[in-house]
Amino acid sequence: MTGPESGRKQEYVAIIDQDKITDEVRNIAVKYDPLNRSGHEGFHVTESGELHIDDANVLAEHKLIEKKIPNDAIQIIPLPAETGQLVHQYGENGFRLYNLPIPVDGSVIGLLGRNGIGKSTALDILAGNRVPNFGGTSEESDWDRAIELFRGTTLQTHLERLRDESVVTAYKDQRVDSLHETDAETVHELLATRSDDPDRFVDALGLRSILDRSLSDLSGGERQRVAIGATLSTTADLYLFDEPSSFLDIEQRLSVARTIRSHVQEADATAVVVEHDLATLDLLSDAIHILYGEPGGFGVVAQRSAVRTGINQFLVGKLSEENVQIRRQAIDFPSAGSRDSRSDEPILTYPKLEKSLADFSLVVEPGRIHAGESVGIVGENALGKTTFVKMLAGNVTPDSRRVPDEAIVSYKPQYITPDSDVTVRERFASATDIHAQSFKTRIQNPFDIEPLYDRSLDSLSGGELQRIGIALCLARDADLYLLDEPSAFLDVDRRVILADRIRQFSNRTNRPVLVVDHDLFVIDRVADRLIVFEGEPSQSGHANPPQSIRDGMNAFLSALGITFRRDERTGRPRVNKPDSQLDRKQKSSGEYYYRD
Repeated sequence: MTGPESGRKQEYVAIIDQDKITDEVRNIAVKYDPLNRSGHEGFHVTESGELHIDDANVLAEHKLIEKKIPNDAIQIIPLPAETGQLVHQYGENGFRLYNLPIPVDGSVIGLLGRNGIGKSTALDILAGNRVPNFGGTSEESDWDRAIELFRGTTLQTHLERLRDESVVTAYKDQRVDSLHETDAETVHELLATRSDDPDRFVDALGLRSILDRSLSDLSGGERQRVAIGATLSTTADLYLFDEPSSFLDIEQRLSVARTIRSHVQEADATAVVVEHDLATLDLLSDAIHILYGEPGGFGVVAQRSAVRTGINQFLVGKLSEENVQIRRQAIDFPSAGSRDSRSDEPILTYPKLEKSLADFSLVVEPGRIHAGESVGIVGENALGKTTFVKMLAGNVTPDSRRVPDEAIVSYKPQYITPDSDVTVRERFASATDIHAQSFKTRIQNPFDIEPLYDRSLDSLSGGELQRIGIALCLARDADLYLLDEPSAFLDVDRRVILADRIRQFSNRTNRPVLVVDHDLFVIDRVADRLIVFEGEPSQSGHANPPQSIRDGMNAFLSALGITFRRDERTGRPRVNKPDSQLDRKQKSSGEYYYRD
């Protein structure tokens, strides 16, 4: 079943560039609008003089107006619809995936799209873990039919090898919680089960210091790196990675990207990677597929595109080759001048704090947190960021001098453990008045909580559980809010919503929010100021006082030797290649994070 056969009505949206709208354009749009001619409201001029049409009223016939108007002042773009080859369907009315990504020998192919859009299903099929059913039942799943339908395409050879079991795949799952559920006890034992050379990726992935550690004792970031190392240690033709950057710091993300690329090229293998961190995806991939559609309803794999082109079109919201509008509004980026330090009286002043834990020591310089500001906290893993947050929350006691306890703190931890017998509604009702209008306005509606109310917490996906944890933290009545790694398991669209909602919340309530995160996309969007952590991971950490975004990012990235530039079209942060002309120029000027 393809799009035309599905019976769904094609919907359109009008993209109007008000800067290009002239009196002539207004007259043409209003005069020739088929709705206006039939007595209904189509294109019309608002009281402020802007040309407008309600999204629900846009028709395919409005493309006739588009053709009459010059300079792309009005574009009539189709919204996502089911189209292409139906590859797999879950039940009679379940999720449907159209088309498949195409692995390319010697290359890393990235997959970018919202959660619930079919990325993991596509990986399962490419790995041979799921046989496509083409809209039928599981009994109708057939590799021969798949081969026939994709005959003459690059996919044909891969599908034939899956059928004949002549291709070896290695798969790193999205969740790494169950890493310890293997026969291996330690990290070294796990790597040894995958390769005759278990040390091959140890140094590149920073695993040397934890080789003798029990798999059950690893942190989230350590589990992620071990899972990536175990996957790469497997001799395979096709490597599949589902969200490899989760819980990794910026330096680790870039190291992982370079390690995967290097191995794929040296082994003349192929890799397909699902990734939501745009900086990592940009550095990692040779080409990408955008997936679009309706989360939980259907997903369409778009044609392969160049990395920069694909990411930019994803952010703008329009895929040129498919001529489809996948998002009604573009994702934009804040300018450097829009982030000024707050002059309000501080809501929390903390003294110099020190904490020793086994072989690790942390020193935090004194600082002030102001009302209504969002403060980003950045630094490598194992430098004490979470310990600092817990000291502010009162969950960890400093060795000397205490955090003033007059401030009430609400804290979302890094890892969220769901209760099996509690629903989302019950969990929120135990923390706040869910019938209050302020709760609905500030929490329920912005974070889209109501559709999850009757679900049990342990039935939620990683992204859904993350949303609930963030919303619960902000729903409590407190003076200060602390969010530890809120972007984990969230797709790009949700990360944008998250960052915007946090800033909106802090502005409306005049309460400060502290955000620990490793995605510079999120930090760039959410933070007014930064607290930068430096030191030796797992040995010593040092936290500087809050400072401006520019000063903080320059200090943070200069310690890592990494520079970022702005994409000319979208303004998104992009990593410069080491020792490139731009990299050397920015380092010499001290602008490691170019924002203008």
